[in-house]
Amino acid sequence: MERVMEESSQLFTSFDKCSMFQTGEVVYNVNSRAKTAYLVKKGMVKLYSIGAKGNKQIVRMVREGEIVGYYSQFTNEPEVTGCECMVNSVLCELSDNSLEQAFKTDSNLAFSMLQKACTEMKEACTSIIDMSQKTVRGRAANILVKQMELFEINEGHEFPIRISRTDMANWIGTSKESVSRSLNDFMREKLIDMNKDTIRIINLKGLKRVSIVS
Repeated sequence: MERVMEESSQLFTSFDKCSMFQTGEVVYNVNSRAKTAYLVKKGMVKLYSIGAKGNKQIVRMVREGEIVGYYSQFTNEPEVTGCECMVNSVLCELSDNSLEQAFKTDSNLAFSMLQKACTEMKEACTSIIDMSQKTVRGRAANILVKQMELFEINEGHEFPIRISRTDMANWIGTSKESVSRSLNDFMREKLIDMNKDTIRIINLKGLKRVSIVS
């Protein structure tokens, strides 16, 4: 599915304001009731929940062109996730009235958002299965494949944004040390190439095999 910003020009006239957020800055918190959705105009953010022990669990990562923070507007309930910037990002606010008006005047946007909700439901179901049935090695391989899809890059190309070992660990529900061990194993097996700042998948077929069987 194409990103929402590419689907609808209506959103460009619906912004209440656009603001710059710094790396690590929280856009909104879990359980907030701001009644404001955000279009990621530039950059990248992560959506996270908070566990019983206060630990962050990354739900997914969102690139530019997607809308976040709309759950509260649609359900009249607190947000189930928080949102934090992974890099310096520009986010544009969409109040409940602005977003509702955009939906009413742009059927393509409304349909695109319905598709987005269905995709997120599928991803949530898949993540539950992965977390309960896959080993750390399998989850680590799977998250690298997901990053390729997220960044829309081909085998052999570097990830354009560095995702920290801590974020990867929070994404797949394990420790930073376990992620590092898995990445080092993948490098020895010539599935990936990496240094301190970058990762390249050099054997996508092999990495996918690990994500399935482990």
